Amino acid sequence: MDLYDIAVIGAGPCGSVLSMLLAKQGYKIAVIDKRNLDCLPPTRSKACGGLLSPDAQRVLASLELNLPNNVLVDPQLFSVVTIDLETGLQRHYQRFYLNMDREKFDRYLVSLIPDNVVRLFSTMVKDISSDSSGYQIFTDDNKSLKTKIIIGCDGAGSIVRKKMFNDLKMNVKNYYAIQHVYEYSKYNSNYYAIFDKNLTDYSGWAFPKNGTFSIGMAFKQESEGNSFFDILIEKLEKKGMKLGKLIKKEGALLLRPCGIPKVYAKKDNTAFLAGEAAGYISPSSAEGFSFAFNSACALAEAFKKGGNISKNYCKLTLKLRIKLILKIIKARLMYNQYVRKIIMALKINAIR
Repeated sequence: MDLYDIAVIGAGPCGSVLSMLLAKQGYKIAVIDKRNLDCLPPTRSKACGGLLSPDAQRVLASLELNLPNNVLVDPQLFSVVTIDLETGLQRHYQRFYLNMDREKFDRYLVSLIPDNVVRLFSTMVKDISSDSSGYQIFTDDNKSLKTKIIIGCDGAGSIVRKKMFNDLKMNVKNYYAIQHVYEYSKYNSNYYAIFDKNLTDYSGWAFPKNGTFSIGMAFKQESEGNSFFDILIEKLEKKGMKLGKLIKKEGALLLRPCGIPKVYAKKDNTAFLAGEAAGYISPSSAEGFSFAFNSACALAEAFKKGGNISKNYCKLTLKLRIKLILKIIKARLMYNQYVRKIIMALKINAIR
C-alpha cells in the first residue's frame, strides 16, 4: 500500500490550487475526486453559476494564472439586474464578473497540478480511519491508501469534515440549490439576482451562458424546494421572461455561514479543511471561488512556514474569516426586505 505525505480530497478550485502549491514544496501528494476529470465526456456536473468575481480574479493574478479563451463563454456580463418579485422593484447594478464554463474551468485548474501528484479521479471516498501512523482512506473501488495528512476540499457535503471534525458544530445553515437549464431564449444578456421572501430567505439567479439560460434558487433543506421553484418559474414567466425548452435539472448542497467562522485544523497538524468544506463561502451571494482560492493559499503558506501548521493556518485565515463576518452582517441587511426596498427605491449605487 502506497504511503503519501498528504491526501487532498476534492479536486475543485480549492483542491486543485492547494495541490499545485503543496507539490512545489516537495510533498508526496494524492488528490482524489469522484468526477472523471481526466477524461471526456463529463459524467457529473456542478450546479454553479460559473461567474468569476473580482476577488477570485485577484487571487489568480497573484498566482500568475490566466484563463484560456476556451474557458470563457458568451456573453460577458457587466451588470446585475436585481429583482424583488414581491415588491416589483427592479434595478441595475454594475458588476465585473467573468462568465465561464465551470467544467472547463475545473479541468484547466486540474491541468496545472504537477505530474508528480498522483491523481485518483472517478474515485469516491467511502470511509476514513486513523491510527498512530496516519489515515487510511477507503474508496468505492474496494481500494485504499495511507496518508500522514488528510485535507478536505470536498465541498458542502465533506466526508473529511464528517469523519475528522464531527465534534465541531459548524456555524452554517444548510440549503439546497436547484437550477434548471433552458435553451437560450434571447431574453437578454443580463445576470439576474432574484429575491422573494415568500419562496426563500436566500436568493435566486438567472443568467445566459453559451447558448443556454439557467435559472436557480437556494432553499432551506427542510422546505418544499421543488414546489417553490415551480412558483419561481411561474412568476418569472409572468414578468415576461420567455424560457426555451428545458435541457436539464441540477442541484447541489449549499452551506450559508451564519456565525463566527471556525478554523478546521487538528492540533496534531494531520487534518485540515479548506474552501466550502470549512464553511468558507459568501453568505450574501454564495460566491465561493475567492474563498476557495484564499483558503487554499493560506493553508499552502501554513505548510511552507513549518512548525505548528494548525497555528499558522489560523493566523493566515484571520483576514478571510473577518471578511466572512462582514459579509454575514451585509447579508442581514441585504435580505431584510424593508432595507432592500429603501435601497432600491432610492437607487443607491444603481446604474441610472
